[in-house]
Order: sequence, then C-alpha cells, then structure tokens
Amino acid sequence: MNDFMNALWNSVGAVVTGVYNNQPFYGHIENVRTKAGYDLSVTVKTEQDKYVLLTGSELFNGSG
Repeated sequence: MNDFMNALWNSVGAVVTGVYNNQPFYGHIENVRTKAGYDLSVTVKTEQDKYVLLTGSELFNGSG
C-alpha cells in the first residue's frame, strides 16, 4: 500500500475511470493532498466538468 500511495501522490494529470454514486466516470486527477493519518484525498475532474472526491484507500481497495 505504501508504494501505491507514493505513486498516487505524484499522479496529478493521470487518467482515471471508475464508478461514483452508481455513475461511471472518466477524468483526470486534478489534485492530491494529505488527510489526517496515512490517507490521501484525490480530486478528479470528469469529462462533464464535475468533480469527484475520492480517498487513496478507496482507490487502493478498488472502490470509488
């Protein structure tokens, strides 16, 4: 998990896909910041110019 979080920290601009609130999305990582503890907060801007907020733990576990 440590390697994943380190890679995620440097992933601004990377393309991501997933499902958020039962809606599929495709977008680019706009921002990555630290949260309390070990987790990261990831902001994704979708093709529809909406923002999706995910945590590094959600991405690591395949949810979100």
